[in-house]
Amino acid sequence: MRRFAFAMSAVLTLAVLAQPVDAQLKFGGHAALISGIEAAQELDGTFGFGGRAGLELPALPVGVWATATYFAPDCDDCSYWTGALFAKLGLPLPIVSPYVIGGIQRRATSVGNLDMSENDPFAGVGVSLGGLFIEGRMEFNSDDPALPDFDNDAFIFMGGIIIG
Repeated sequence: MRRFAFAMSAVLTLAVLAQPVDAQLKFGGHAALISGIEAAQELDGTFGFGGRAGLELPALPVGVWATATYFAPDCDDCSYWTGALFAKLGLPLPIVSPYVIGGIQRRATSVGNLDMSENDPFAGVGVSLGGLFIEGRMEFNSDDPALPDFDNDAFIFMGGIIIG
């Protein structure tokens, strides 16, 4: 009888905690803003936009994501974009779901005829509310004397929508 009671309590616990399995592949778009915290003066307040795609495990708050963001710096003949691959670990809460991210990014900068690209790590935190999200990430960029004005450890704010 004890075994039956234990088995029934385990089944009831699993039934109560069961959640529907969401789609594994997710897509979205985002807007981004480079903050003034340790950001280069030319990039401070620069607005950007981009897209993202992710693969999340069903019923687990773990995923792998890729993003691409193009920024429009306020200077003549210059451009700045980043592409990132990162892991996401969240808390599986029903309405508001906080998460942490960490990964590596490729950033490309162009000023006049000088082009530079490098790979650097980043880490961040975010919160999602249904299909909407907002996150902040700290970039740990390496210093390169070729483009000293764009060498920075920027804090990026992102917000957008996820479909899937």
